Amino acid sequence: MAKKRSPKDPVCKECGNITIKISWSKLRTHEECKQKAHLQSSGKRAQMEDFRMFFPGTVTDRVVRDWLLESPEDNLGRMPSMVVEAMEREEQNILDGRGSLRWKSKGDREEVKDLCIRAVTQIEPDLQRLVLPYEYQPDFRFKVPLDVEHPGGGFGQVILNGAMDILVRDHEGNFQVWDVKHTQNNDYWRKTEGQLTFYDLAVELAFERPTTVTGLLQPLCTDTVKSFEISADKRAQMLQRISSMAKDLWEGNVEPRDDNKYCNYCAVKHACVKFQPVIKDGKKRMPL
Repeated sequence: MAKKRSPKDPVCKECGNITIKISWSKLRTHEECKQKAHLQSSGKRAQMEDFRMFFPGTVTDRVVRDWLLESPEDNLGRMPSMVVEAMEREEQNILDGRGSLRWKSKGDREEVKDLCIRAVTQIEPDLQRLVLPYEYQPDFRFKVPLDVEHPGGGFGQVILNGAMDILVRDHEGNFQVWDVKHTQNNDYWRKTEGQLTFYDLAVELAFERPTTVTGLLQPLCTDTVKSFEISADKRAQMLQRISSMAKDLWEGNVEPRDDNKYCNYCAVKHACVKFQPVIKDGKKRMPL
């Protein structure tokens, strides 16, 4: 059970409960492995994490964002010419952040450029139809507070935070959230319901009304638009997931998962308590 909280309300000085900040990515990682989420929040990522997998999506997202911010009606058709500059900028951001970008092959970078150009070219008609006629805000960043039941009694504060690719308000004042996905997988939308429900909940808390539509703009898929209506039941389930994560953090529950399902490619495996050397017979041994 959760209730809305005013952003101006102070944290309760009597109970002294720590305010928990939860984004969609943190919630998803916490549910995958509590230890992984804890280590990532503590800055324990691998020093040279490879961002190649996420790079094309980041470039497409940045081009769409920048185009929407610069009077798009006067710049129709300009997005393809923005791709090269966005690639160079995002690549430098990765390197400045001590990350790496390992191209798959000699021609991989050129293939990424061509695919991003195709994506932003094909997304423009959907943006003209679903976004440009209305009020909109690209890269809408939010911090919305709510109270959830605290394991010690009473309520504690949680801050939902994140960024929506595009928030739209139509002529009737209804809100829509559109998320840009650089994917060629026609079934990828099945994995996004939780993310869109999280955004829907944030909209309701921020504006006192939920979305009427959420959806994906996926220009490289057969169906370039995939829309959803978030039900009250889905919203309630998301509140329960958020409450469960907050309870774990208030109780200090950051245990690793029992199995090794996600361990092989985990970026914080080097710091995980499950894989720290143990002392046996006076010698350090890796746990099995």
